[in-house]
Amino acid sequence: MERFKLFYLLSFIICYKNVIGINVYRSNADFNNDVYRKHLRSQTPKAGATFAFAKHFQNHMVLQQAPQRANIYGFSADIGQKVIMQLTTVPSTKPYYYTSTIEQGPVAGLGVWNFLLDPFPANTTVSINVQAEAGSLSLSDVIFGDVWICSGQSNMQFTVIQIDNAEEEMADAQNYPNIRLMTVNMNYSATVQYDLIAVEESWTAPNRNTIGGTAWTYFSAVCWLFGKAIHKARGTPIGLVATDWGGTPVEAWSSPVALASCGNPKSTPVELPESYRKYVESLPEKVKYRMTGPGDNSQLWNAMIHPLLGMTIYGAVWYQGEADASGSRMNKYNCTFPAMIKDWRLNFNSASNGQTKADFPFGFVQLSANTPDPSISVGFPDIRWHQTADRGYVPNSVLPNVFMAVAMDLPDFTSSYGAIHPRDKKDVGARLALSGLAVAYGQSELYQGPFPVQAVVTPSGLIVDYGDTWSLEVRNWDGFELLCGSRWAETGIIANNQTSVTLFSGVCSSGETLSGVRYAWRESPCAFMKCAVYESINDLPAPPFVALKNEDEETFNFDGPTYI
Repeated sequence: MERFKLFYLLSFIICYKNVIGINVYRSNADFNNDVYRKHLRSQTPKAGATFAFAKHFQNHMVLQQAPQRANIYGFSADIGQKVIMQLTTVPSTKPYYYTSTIEQGPVAGLGVWNFLLDPFPANTTVSINVQAEAGSLSLSDVIFGDVWICSGQSNMQFTVIQIDNAEEEMADAQNYPNIRLMTVNMNYSATVQYDLIAVEESWTAPNRNTIGGTAWTYFSAVCWLFGKAIHKARGTPIGLVATDWGGTPVEAWSSPVALASCGNPKSTPVELPESYRKYVESLPEKVKYRMTGPGDNSQLWNAMIHPLLGMTIYGAVWYQGEADASGSRMNKYNCTFPAMIKDWRLNFNSASNGQTKADFPFGFVQLSANTPDPSISVGFPDIRWHQTADRGYVPNSVLPNVFMAVAMDLPDFTSSYGAIHPRDKKDVGARLALSGLAVAYGQSELYQGPFPVQAVVTPSGLIVDYGDTWSLEVRNWDGFELLCGSRWAETGIIANNQTSVTLFSGVCSSGETLSGVRYAWRESPCAFMKCAVYESINDLPAPPFVALKNEDEETFNFDGPTYI
């Protein structure tokens, strides 16, 4: 079986390398402007020949800046023919020349050509012209910056026009012409696709209309708010590619290789939360399609991720998990989610000629709140924990170079889109960008809420020590539970200072052993921004956690995974 997995993986990588034409023939020094012009004059397009960029290469796009090198590629039926490209910087009009050969692709009779560009610094604007016997292709107003993929299900799909203060956000969009946006059309496939089936919104600069499409179309609010915050902090162009679909599980976005590493879970019907189902049932039929994407394994990987692999990117952000918050999907999420991240990294790196970093930054939003029922302690809490590979924090040894935004304290029980879709995406985007600036860009930021370093049983109660990284702010006394024998008992904070809280341990009877502690282990653990523990500098909430007592000790394990 292991030999079969290895063979499959190697075959996949080799196939995709051929798809984008790793055997690139490129020359600057030996290629001059006269030769280029002579070649242009000799072109006579052939009728019926396929000659095109991959669909995500368009006017107004962002290409990945230096030190990484961007790839530009496309398709042609003229296998073996030469393709020539001129890239011209604007406004200096400095030309760069590249040559390539159309290689046989994975589809019979269809070839692939690829150019690996020089590294260009941020804010460089260029025009591009590609010539072959089949014709001429061009791109204009292309700018270099950082490219981010934004993916997931409906809370990533949730559009700017749906958020709180949408009018203010749409009016402000025109002030950021160097943020560029693209939305992938919702399509699925049982087989791997090498080009997008369709693009919903072509690359564009932001304005009222381009970020303010109708609900569930474009543009993703979390993606926009994250990218806008990164752009304002860094001052470099940002390209945002939204590829998302409501109601979809992580398995649909994962390759067969990734799923094989988790035991090849079978495709099963998605069990969506009741609040989600009720909202979707109220929608017109044409909108329901946008909210009930496919649940079968790899179908969105095939159609909405795989075609993008050859594009050099800086990182990805993710908001998903609601569709996996029950049954066997929930119990495997601590494998399927980390495996998807690892597999995306492997394939983006391989397919981009090694230009997308092998450990590119990956950010995610921990699941927000849902229904106001305070008794629900399974489902969402499990997914939040599994999103961190059962550690409670990121980055960690299983999820290196990963960052997150905690959102469980941002409920919106009266949301007109269902409680599962909170309208406050501004705080989500800000928290995600803050952690992204620290992890993805190395800026010095306090980017995560307080997380315990130890807990000790004392005569005065259980002291949960958060260390000296944070200055604690306690906003209410609830949210903690103690494991008394085999039952979880709610308890409260009886004392606190800047680094620790003391929990009442008397909820465990004399015949019960205090063997665990957990925090915020509810589907909706608190009112808006009123969970128990925050840090006082950036108002970041403490993430949920669960810890079990170390054997033969009075301390609790916060260092490694805690399996639930």
